[in-house]
Amino acid sequence: MAVGGALVLIIVLVLVVRGCQRSALEDSYRSYMGDVTTIVTASGKESDSLQEILQNKNGAKAPELQVQVRDLAGKAEGLVGQAEALSAPDSLTAANQSLVTALQYRVTGLKALADSLPSVVDSKNRAYASATLASAMQRFLASDVIYQDSFVGPSKRALADAGITGVQVPDRQFFLSGVRADQASPTGAAQLIPALQRTGTADTATGTTGVLRGTGIAGVQALPQGVDLQAGSDTEIQASDKLEWQVTVENSGDATETNVVVRATFASDAAPKDAQTVEKEIASIEPGQQQSVTLPGPKSPTFGEASVLKVEVVPVPGEEKTDNNRAEYPVKIVF
Repeated sequence: MAVGGALVLIIVLVLVVRGCQRSALEDSYRSYMGDVTTIVTASGKESDSLQEILQNKNGAKAPELQVQVRDLAGKAEGLVGQAEALSAPDSLTAANQSLVTALQYRVTGLKALADSLPSVVDSKNRAYASATLASAMQRFLASDVIYQDSFVGPSKRALADAGITGVQVPDRQFFLSGVRADQASPTGAAQLIPALQRTGTADTATGTTGVLRGTGIAGVQALPQGVDLQAGSDTEIQASDKLEWQVTVENSGDATETNVVVRATFASDAAPKDAQTVEKEIASIEPGQQQSVTLPGPKSPTFGEASVLKVEVVPVPGEEKTDNNRAEYPVKIVF
């Protein structure tokens, strides 16, 4: 009986030790992924900040833009250091190194972008400026691929192999998410050029003169049927090789606005990375007046699939109220 009791005690102790080891293992994964989530969320916010800089609402000149982007690069370097200092579980050591590499590519992209801004802003050659800008932005796209393929994928497999449940791998943290991914191509980068080459500041445009500056979307139609699109409401559009988007823009300010950029992005919910973006400029709009511009419809759309048309009027220098400059229209192209 004494021997049997001792064996039971030993078994209980072994189970307790194994339970503690299992709990410690799960805690190590949970703590690590929590730290990763904090880092990549901060990196995502830097991406949002970069997009704000690229919109150049106040018409900053190249040196000012450089300072802003270099400041972001400094913050991005700090995140690389944080990732290097993480204590990753043994099965995630290689994945953590990939995380570091992905974040380093973001730093490299920001520095390359800052260095290229003077030539982009001053260039009269649109093709050269677009290609130069896209070359810098491609580092961000590479970062996203490394993060997804070499960190997210291996991390999920490691968790599954270890039988760990309830621990989330942050798998939606991209630097160029959604339609932003197109900025890594010359065509997509070209859409950023008008804003970057805009000059003038909010102070000179509004503060000292008291002149109100502003534009907004007055309406969007699908041509040739002339179907009015409503933001937030589903609209079916008949397929046509002549499909176009007619965007009407209103000058809600007190000054004549020139070179107003109108941008339309069409994306299927099933394939958001295949978004198609086009843009045109309105030469001039007088105060209180409206002007329409027609942009080509999507090439090879997926028929019958839920899709979204995103329309944007790029804010003019000194424009402070921009909530009416963007709208999303749920659409479905049908036969």
